[in-house]
Amino acid sequence: MADNLDFDSFQNTDDLDWSALEKDAKQTDSPQPGGGTGDANAAKLTSGSKKNIDINYLLDVNLEVTVEVGRRQYYISQLLGWDHGAILELDRLVGEPLNVLVNNKPVAKGEVVVVNDKFAVKITSIMDPKDRLAFLSH
Repeated sequence: MADNLDFDSFQNTDDLDWSALEKDAKQTDSPQPGGGTGDANAAKLTSGSKKNIDINYLLDVNLEVTVEVGRRQYYISQLLGWDHGAILELDRLVGEPLNVLVNNKPVAKGEVVVVNDKFAVKITSIMDPKDRLAFLSH
């Protein structure tokens, strides 16, 4: 499948106008005339050059999302001493923002919240696209 994709059309992705996608995505929840849901054009974006880019094939791409609560290095001798109920001290303070990583690359910061008795992460800030691209190049 990757051999028939046009990757040249992704050169100006920072110039994309996401408003059309957001509008079409909102319309997918409400029926359209003729019985459709309006999702036929939901994945088409308009770039600064007014050229349509179909990104439907990206909608099924799996990404690994990790929330980093903290880190700490331990010696094997310390690890072997752990038992049920052991407490591991991390390098973060209580209330400090958590890192949100996508495919092991930082993309956002967040904070822990509880939703329906489950832990969740509320995104508090997202990295600038230029900073994200800088991390991707490493």
